[in-house]
Amino acid sequence: MKKFSMLLLAVTLLLLTISTAPSTYGAASYPNTGTNGLTGFAGSAKNESGVSKSATTGGKNGQVVYVSNLNDLRTHMAGSTAKIVVVEQNISSSTLQKVEFGANKTLVGSFGKHTLTNIHFRSTSSSSNVIFQNLTFEHASNINANDDIQMYITSGSNYWIDHVTFAGHSYNSGGSDLDKLLYIGDRADYITISNSKFANHKYGVILGHPNDGNSSYNGVPHVTMSNNYFENLYVRGPGLLRYGYFHLKNNYANNFNQAITIGEKARIYSENNYFGAGAEKGGILDDKGKGEFTDTGSTPALNSPTSPKTNWRPSSNYSYQVESASYAREFVTKYAGSSNTTLVFGK
Repeated sequence: MKKFSMLLLAVTLLLLTISTAPSTYGAASYPNTGTNGLTGFAGSAKNESGVSKSATTGGKNGQVVYVSNLNDLRTHMAGSTAKIVVVEQNISSSTLQKVEFGANKTLVGSFGKHTLTNIHFRSTSSSSNVIFQNLTFEHASNINANDDIQMYITSGSNYWIDHVTFAGHSYNSGGSDLDKLLYIGDRADYITISNSKFANHKYGVILGHPNDGNSSYNGVPHVTMSNNYFENLYVRGPGLLRYGYFHLKNNYANNFNQAITIGEKARIYSENNYFGAGAEKGGILDDKGKGEFTDTGSTPALNSPTSPKTNWRPSSNYSYQVESASYAREFVTKYAGSSNTTLVFGK
């Protein structure tokens, strides 16, 4: 009888241990898609000299860890060890929190909860090969200084930002807000931004070194923007582009004042994008006359009044598919941004 009681106690303790196992053991469902859907410069690509580079892999074959608080997020996004870091609970702070990320990481949101509030990611000198997927970024409207940018990447190569929602906040177009949603520049290179949504912000996206007159940055970064949705961005959605090579295909911008700002030495090849409300005001192109711009197949048709046409074609760097501008508008309004069910990838 005593042995039976001890056995019953042991079984009970075991059951209690299992039922109260911490969430970091990983019960959350998440889009385990690996690199399915990866296209453009973050994939297998060549530079202008024909030299090939490997594709982004993120945390492939690394440990899967589940995070539900800011401290664990910081810990597992640091360093160079390959990891798939799954956000299984919404993580929020009342004040701005900067999280540095290292290399060989996939940060992916679970289907149930994947919102990061007032958390801003920053690259380091050792950052590279990182995937951000199925996440929603939110930040308070009073976090609006010039350097308040939710994703800030300045070094390393091979980044894929996919099915991410930058939710933004209410703004006054004539106000003092200077915050942006995304910055990729300085020496960061070979990036794909796909199937993502950028919304509700005075300033949207800045790509390339932020100041004119820095010829040492000429040719960097290489960026593909594909199947993205830009909604209610006053300016810079798809973005302000400088110095590098930029392929804009099958994106949809709506309710804007200015969409594409052609900055210094930017080579921009635009194809089959759709521009909705705001196009009638002539604000699709903010052309500084210092870059190169060519468009084909967009709605409405785009003609650069100042900058010369670019002879560069992204097909010399990688292979890809392109759909019609109407397809782009329909696709991104349904599928761009984070999801609670499944990820659908544009072509």
